[in-house]
This record gives sequence, structure tokens and C-alpha cells, in this order.
Amino acid sequence: MAWAKNGTPTTLGSPADDIDIIDLTEKKFHSFLFHRINSGEAQSRVTFNNDGDSEYNQRYESNGGGLTTLTSQTYLSNWNDATYDEFMIIYMVDIDNEEKLGIYNLSQPKAAGASNAPARTKGVFKFTDVTPQVTRIDINNGSTGDFAADSNLSAIGTD
Repeated sequence: MAWAKNGTPTTLGSPADDIDIIDLTEKKFHSFLFHRINSGEAQSRVTFNNDGDSEYNQRYESNGGGLTTLTSQTYLSNWNDATYDEFMIIYMVDIDNEEKLGIYNLSQPKAAGASNAPARTKGVFKFTDVTPQVTRIDINNGSTGDFAADSNLSAIGTD
């Protein structure tokens, strides 16, 4: 089982509210790496296959706090502080005719300096659309700022 680049990575050349990979090859396992650089406030909203139906369910916790559960959502989100950059990794199993299950981890620097700890969020999700397999990931901004130039989304996959 060898992991390889999947789809065309996207690096923004100028501020934007959308970053996506639209040419993913169907794979059983995906890893998505996203580095958001803020220009003002930015909130990441993730969808697969350009599907904005109420098919996203998640459970997450931030900085060791209590669990938050969201069901029948139109995207994955609400885990981040919109005022800071973020680095997020999403792992997903994608078997045809099955709900897609995933795990995500993200970190944010918070305030600068050695005496300020970074923030972290970890969670699980399912995308309930059973067909087709994922061939696209979109991350859209749900806040008032932008994803700054050099924000990046990359993907790897394997069977």
C-alpha cells in the first residue's frame, strides 16, 4: 500500500475565499493537508464532491475541552478560531457504497511568543453520501476575511 500524490495541489496566488482540488482519483484512503494563512478573519468549511447537502456529521473537542456534536450539517467546520492561521490534516476512508469516515487534527499558533501555547482541535466525522467515491475537496471561507496568498491544499491517497 503505497501513498502517492492525488490530484493537483492548490496554492493560492492571491487572497481568495475558496481553495479546492477538483481532480482527485477514487481511492480507498485519503489524506488532505491544508495550511490556511489568514487575511482578516477566515473560517474553513470543508465539503466533498461539491456536495452541500445535510450529509456531514462530526464530533470534536478543542484544547482538551468538552465534546461538541454536530449532525446533518451542510459542511464540516466550527472547529477553529477565525482570527489565526491553521494547519489541518484530514484522514478519510472512502469505500464505494459506504459512508465515508474520517479523523482530523488541526493546530493554530494563537498569540506569538514562547510563553503562549498553540491551540489544537481533534475530531471525527462521517460524510453520509455513499456514492460516488470522493473525487473533489473544497474548502470555503465562512467569515469576513480571505484565505491569503500561499494558503495550500494538498492530497495523497492509496488503495
